[in-house]
Amino acid sequence: MAAATMKEEERMLHYYAIAEAGDGGSWWISFPGRDGIVSAADDAGQIVQQAQDALASAAMHGGRLPPSIEDGAAPPDDLSEFRSPAMIVVIPFAASVACAAAE
Repeated sequence: MAAATMKEEERMLHYYAIAEAGDGGSWWISFPGRDGIVSAADDAGQIVQQAQDALASAAMHGGRLPPSIEDGAAPPDDLSEFRSPAMIVVIPFAASVACAAAE
């Protein structure tokens, strides 16, 4: 594997997001441990992109990102407080790329 490819993979982290049903097929997206990072998607196909956009916005504005899976974050074990259906989604995100774009 080339060194440049390895550096790109090392910068990719993964985060747990909760997607809960909204009205009319929409989804509300939140991140366990970071109440201020939220988003919405018009349909399930947009969940990952909208979650990545929310993380990028938080990173660009100096916000703390939630703990990543690589840092030991565990998936939530109780979704009863969320509107059904609710699901846990793993979001890939390169925080260093977003921070570099802000500079």
